[in-house]
Amino acid sequence: MLPPDDTIASAQGTLCTPSFSNDLEANSMQLAHSYSESFSEDLILIQTQSLDDKALDQLPKSFTPNDIDACAPAGSTYAWVIVACAAFNMMCTFGITNSFGVFSTYYINFIYPDVSTANIAWIGTAMTFFTLSGSVFTGPLTDKFGFRAVPLVGTTICSIALLLTSFTNALWQLVLTQGVMFGIGAALIYAPSVSLTSQWHDKTRPLATGIAVAGSGVGGMLFTGITQTLMESVGYKWTLRILALILLCVSGSAGLFYKRRVSVPRGGVNFMAVAKDVRLIVVGMAGFFINVGLFVIFYYLPTAALMIGESRHASNNLILYINAGSTVGRILMAYATVWTGSINSIFVSYLTCSILILVVMLAVKSMVGYVILSVIFGALSASYISVTPLLLTEFFGTQSVATAIGIMNAWCSIGILVGNPSQGAIYQRFDRPKNSFMAISIWGSLSLFLAAFCYFLLKFVVVRGSTNRIWSIL
Repeated sequence: MLPPDDTIASAQGTLCTPSFSNDLEANSMQLAHSYSESFSEDLILIQTQSLDDKALDQLPKSFTPNDIDACAPAGSTYAWVIVACAAFNMMCTFGITNSFGVFSTYYINFIYPDVSTANIAWIGTAMTFFTLSGSVFTGPLTDKFGFRAVPLVGTTICSIALLLTSFTNALWQLVLTQGVMFGIGAALIYAPSVSLTSQWHDKTRPLATGIAVAGSGVGGMLFTGITQTLMESVGYKWTLRILALILLCVSGSAGLFYKRRVSVPRGGVNFMAVAKDVRLIVVGMAGFFINVGLFVIFYYLPTAALMIGESRHASNNLILYINAGSTVGRILMAYATVWTGSINSIFVSYLTCSILILVVMLAVKSMVGYVILSVIFGALSASYISVTPLLLTEFFGTQSVATAIGIMNAWCSIGILVGNPSQGAIYQRFDRPKNSFMAISIWGSLSLFLAAFCYFLLKFVVVRGSTNRIWSIL
């Protein structure tokens, strides 16, 4: 029988309630005797809000988040169960989202060839926008209903959305079902999966987070292949119905194993304090610019391959290669932060990606070049989703990271809302009549350059008032 969602595993294999029982009070007393008798009230309020008043009085000045959660040690066996389940959930939600390029190519070139690409882009825009913007509400929802109930509801909504999409005939219906409804459901799965992984890991957090978010890359490869094969054999309507069933079974099963490790802070998380933090604002600006330009490659590279004479199957495979690079990149980039620093790694990644967009879309005119550079782009562009949760956990702690990730995703969703329709409009107005990709390539490249600049700015914010310098490994 699965443990209740609102319980946390103890070091001895027993269960503790979020109110922290007398055993935890005894643990706190023991820890207090092993530390200095000097206390810091501010540190206690920030780091130990989940403890009861009596235990709170026992905590020393140097008490850390790891000590606070000694009842459920980071890196335990169940922590890796959480990683596996989060990876499966990410595989289903973002895997299907990342494979939208297959549907986009099909809609643009076969079902709606006379419809503006800007209008078709609203499907993918709505899907990603609501996935990210909806994450703002997942923090309060998981606090109230638990980490298990919220993703399971999201799984149900996503499955119903895909099923309804299979019965649509008009473009606006696709926007509402495959776009809006699926995005809302995915939001209820995505943010809890990332924040829960951070809760259950400390020293292994980079690797664990990398593995969890790599699930979306694996899902992108897997669902791109499945979607393409099914569309060629049973048509796109039955493809959507089969995808709905797969998501319901896989993601639904994974969500059953979710449970909270740390308790909800008394009074909840101070939303406005987190939202106004300068570090989060800069990270959010970076997310905005990334999502304005990132999907140029995902949505238009298959069309570029079609223009040089490649088949639809071969063109759609480029999305698979991007996701393959993304899968490996999410693990490697998260792990590389140990040596290079989180901020440094993301800065270099997106500076390189801004150049790669121009190279891939404008200079390369062969399938081999598309494949090689697509894999590299996929690997480097994955750094935001795998490394940023590590940064936010470091900045805000395990109890507030869900709220911080939700706010960050709200910034990203605005970027999606601006970026995808703009790309469609720019391509329709300047590039499509000339069979060119010049305008949207410049748009995407400039956006990622500004994202890299934001992380350069973040280093100034972080080192200000500290002993670190701008060249430090951060």
